[in-house]
Parts: sequence; structure tokens; C-alpha cells
Amino acid sequence: MMANSRGLMALFLPMLFLYFVLGTGRAGVMPRSSERADATTIPPPPLPPPAIGRFNVSDSSTGVRCILVHMGVQFKIQYTSKDGDDLMADFQLSPYADDSGSCMDGQGLANILLQWPLSDEGPNYQFTLSFKKDTVAQEFHLNDIVLNYNLTEGDFPNANETNMIKTIEEHGIQDTFSAPLGKSYKCRTEQTIQIGNVATINFVGVQLQPFEVQGDEFAEPNVCAEDGVTTPAPTTKPPPPLPPPQVGHFNVTDPNTGDMCILASLGLQFKIQYDSRDGDEDMADFQLSPRAEVGGECDNGQGEASILMRWPVGADGNAPYTLALVFTKARNIFSLNGLVFNYNLTQDDFPDANETDSQKTITMNDLKDQFSAPVGQSYKCQAEQTLQDGTVATFNFVGVQLQPFEVKGNTFGSPRVCAEDFTTTPRPPGPSTTAYEPLPIPGDWKVTNSSGKVCMRVKASIQFKVKYYKTDNTMEQTDLTVPPHINATGTCAGVTGNSASLVLSWDNLYTVTIKFSKNIGTDSTSFKLNNIQVEYTVNEDGFPECRYCGTAGRASNLTVDAYHGKVGRALTCTTPVVIPVDTNVTMKIAELEAQPFGIGQGGQFGETDQCPQDGTPGGGGGNGGTVALAVCLTLFCVIALGVTCYFYRKKRSEYQKF
Repeated sequence: MMANSRGLMALFLPMLFLYFVLGTGRAGVMPRSSERADATTIPPPPLPPPAIGRFNVSDSSTGVRCILVHMGVQFKIQYTSKDGDDLMADFQLSPYADDSGSCMDGQGLANILLQWPLSDEGPNYQFTLSFKKDTVAQEFHLNDIVLNYNLTEGDFPNANETNMIKTIEEHGIQDTFSAPLGKSYKCRTEQTIQIGNVATINFVGVQLQPFEVQGDEFAEPNVCAEDGVTTPAPTTKPPPPLPPPQVGHFNVTDPNTGDMCILASLGLQFKIQYDSRDGDEDMADFQLSPRAEVGGECDNGQGEASILMRWPVGADGNAPYTLALVFTKARNIFSLNGLVFNYNLTQDDFPDANETDSQKTITMNDLKDQFSAPVGQSYKCQAEQTLQDGTVATFNFVGVQLQPFEVKGNTFGSPRVCAEDFTTTPRPPGPSTTAYEPLPIPGDWKVTNSSGKVCMRVKASIQFKVKYYKTDNTMEQTDLTVPPHINATGTCAGVTGNSASLVLSWDNLYTVTIKFSKNIGTDSTSFKLNNIQVEYTVNEDGFPECRYCGTAGRASNLTVDAYHGKVGRALTCTTPVVIPVDTNVTMKIAELEAQPFGIGQGGQFGETDQCPQDGTPGGGGGNGGTVALAVCLTLFCVIALGVTCYFYRKKRSEYQKF
């Protein structure tokens, strides 16, 4: 009896379990299909408009572009689910699809094949557009569409035939995407191609040209009728321009000392080009927040320092915009060397962007000489200054004052003012202030080596002009002359050295350094002047009514290419030569006689070469005077002979009268 009871219980329990699971909907875990149909469900959110992709096909033999296509595409494909229902898949063409194809064949057809996503197993989608060239009508149109697609679980959930390859196609299409040959077809309005009851393909932001492509740019567009204006457009005012950017004050603090090591005051406006969903190129216009979060690194011991600004910082600690400015110093001069800007395509600043919220980076390196000043001083420029990265980005700086090295007392050092801040007020009539004063008496300077022997000798008249601010905030220019009787110092080249320098200092206010170097790598038997540096202290005598009296200035040109001569020979050049040192300083050298290498015993000049500037087009060099004299004598003889003949004939005619 007990055995029979256990047997019945073993049979009854599974039946009881199935009853509660599969029985009534009130107690069951899984409702009947009829009850599932009645249940309230939330439909999946619609996909955003498709992103615009930029595709092209090139001739395999020449590499020349033959097809250009810009478009976004949305596919709606009907398929059968495992339970026999008809469902609709909704997916889009990837803007990063792989593009290939073929240029026009013998039948006047050209096609482009787009495949995505790419993987080792092959693409899930292959989309082919074929265009036909009509030579009679002198136009082209879309002729064929073929879509191969894989029933993946991601885009075709619960499909009856998972991972099966299907194909839909349409051939002999007419009057679609049509334009005259030599033009492109363009349509911003959504256009739909229906393939039976199976597929709907929606195209947006289309521009294409499958024939007669010139370069990488579309020809003049033939705009579709749907883009025509059928009703008067409402009168709209363009958005007002942004006000000038507000100047923010930022600093980086040394974590070891707590002192400020970088000071930066600036306003910055960004103009960034981006692609909109309809395929157009738009321009974002926004500004650096004066309340940006600041970080950075003090001088790292290798002559580099950086400041980093992030804004606006959200609750999660992330920020859509990050700007880094990298400074370097060399030869006691600092400058902005690099700029890195990371930004997100936010809806506020990049409305209707093709790639919403995607991150982009702009990097600018080797800026050189931007925002440059002597170390220990600050760089200052109230005028707008622009840095540009091709056609993509423009950075407009205003109200700039920067000091990335040797900050003292948490305040800016004396400013080095940019040339753009010079006054443009017309000067009163009078002599031009750009003309130099009369040439001074040439100096005769010799540089000696450690043994006291002369190794370099330079004779020249040297003047220089320096721009500076007066107390009334106008810009003035002063003329300064190197005294001819001051002593010289410098460095000798020695036996194997390749450079020599002349250093002239006076009044504890001015220092001029002139450097010559051999042309290593090209012709080591020749030399040139390749480096000029000018250091000065602004003072009342040399800079009348100076606003920043007592401040130090420094100018340098490290790429001078002047006064070419031969090693072991002297070079003479009496013709004045004006050399720009930087935007604030120019130098004039005249009556030059120099021998920086291989000077003779006791500092005597060797054999002399004359610079080309002193020659004449006819003979050049030292023979110019001789040639000129010969020409004059010849002309004199010709004139004298002509006069003699005249009087001889006149006299003879008088004799004949008698």
C-alpha cells in the first residue's frame, strides 16, 4: 500500500507542477499567447535620423575619383518571426561603411558597393547602387539597387531563419536620382524607394555624382524638386553674433611650494566646422568659459610647462571641452609650442550634428614664436590674435597675458607687448620715422682667444630700431647706435669649430650678439651671418617718455641668411643691409668688413671678397668703376667725333660758295 502511494505521488507531483505553470493565467508564470497579445507593451524608441556618410570610388588603374556619394540611408525590412508573425527590422547604413565599386563599363553603368560592419566572418550588409549614363538624353539616373543582408539577432530579433543571407533587389529604375551629365544630384528632403511589400529604403541628405567627376569635389548640383520652396519662407533674423569672449584669469600652482608657477589671462572664441545631418557644412561658434576648471604642470625640468582648462564640468566629473596649452623655453625665450583641443559635438553648440555627442580632437604642434617673450617676463596682447587649423578650426584669442615660467610673487612679470598693439593713429606730416639716422663711424672690433690672439675681426657701422610704448599709450620707435669705440667679447671657432660670435655691450643697458657659422653639410669653406640677438633695458635716455621704463627686452633672429663669404678670406660690403630681428626690432649694418674664420697674423684681414650688393649689373664686384669709366670715355669719343664732322662739313660747304 505504501509503495503504491509513493508511486501515485511521483506521478501526481509533476502533473501538479505543470498545472500551476501552464494552467490558468491567474496563477501561472507564463500567460497564454492571447493574454500576451492583450498586455500593454512599450514600443522601442524610433531610431534617430540616419547619419550622413561620405563615400567614393576611384579608378583602379589611375587612382582618379570616378564616383562621389554623400547620403544617409534607413532600411525597413519585413521578416518572419519564429512564431510566424510578420515583424519589421529597422536599421541604418553605417556612415563608416567600406566603399568600393567600378567606374563606367562598356554599357554605361557605374556602381558603388557599401559593406558594413566588417569582421572576420564578413559583412552583415552589402548595399549596391548602380547608375546608368544616358548619352542620348545627356543625363544619368539610378538604375539598380541590391541589398544583401544577414538575419542577425541584433537587427532581426527572434527571426525564423537566424543568420540566413537574404537578398532584395530592384532593377530598371527610372527617373530617380537623375541629373545632367557633368553635374551632381542633390536632395536634402527624404526620398523613399519601395521594393514590393518587403522593403522600404529612405534616403536623406543625398548628393551624388557617378560620372565626369573632377577631383574630389561635386560639380554644380541639380537640386531635386522636393527641395524647391513651395510656400514663402518665414522671415527669420540670423542669430546675433556672440559678444566678445570674456577674459578669464587662470593659474597653475606648484604642489610642492603652493606658489603659482603659470599665470594666464585670456578670452578665447572657437569657430569649429562640422557636418550636419542633411550633409551641409555648418560652423559652431562658442567660447572658453572664464570659470573653467584649471589643471596643468609647472616647468618639468626639460623646459616645458602646460595649462589645461575644462568646462563645463558635470556632476560626473566629465566635461565636453578640454583645452591644453603647452609652452616651451629655449635660449631664455618662452613661446606657445602646442595646442590640443578635445570637444564633444554637443547639441547646444553643434545643433543637428551628423555625429551627435561624438568626441573630436584638434592638435596643433610646432607653433613656434607664438605668444613669445623672455623668460621671467610676461607676454601681453590686447589685440585679437588668431590661430587656425586648416579650414576646420579657428581660435581667436583676446586680452591675452601669459607667463608660464619664473613667476615671482604670484604676479605677472614686466610685459613684452605684441606688435599688434602698436597704435595705428596717423602720424603728423614730417620726416618718416622709419628712416635710419646718418651712419655712425664704423667700429673696429676684435675677438681674442684664450691665448690672447685675435681670432675674429669685424668692422661695421651698426644701428637698430626698437618699438616701445610711451606714457600716453602710443607706440614710438627709437633709434639706437652701437658706439664704435666699445670693447668686444665673443667666442672663437678654433681649429675645428664651426661658429664664431661677436658680443658688443655698453652702458649696462644694451648687448648685441652677432654670430657667423660655416655652411656645414654643403660647403665648409664658406660662411654666413646666421644669428642676431639684441638685449636692452628700456630707459629714459634711449626711450623718451617710456611707459615701461626699467623693463628688459630681448629680440632674436636665429635664421638670418646674410653676408656669405669664404673661410680664410675677408668679406667687404659697404651697401647698408637692414635685417629684421623680430616684430619690434630691426638692425641696419653698413660699411662691413669681416673675417670670422682664419684671420691673419695680428688680426690682419686676408684677401678680400666683395659682396654682390656692392657690384653693378654690368661687371659686378670691384670692376664696376672701371667698366663705367670705359663706357664714359667711349661715349665722349663718339660725341667729339660727331661734333668734328659737323663743323668740317659746314666749313666745306662755305668754301664751295666761293
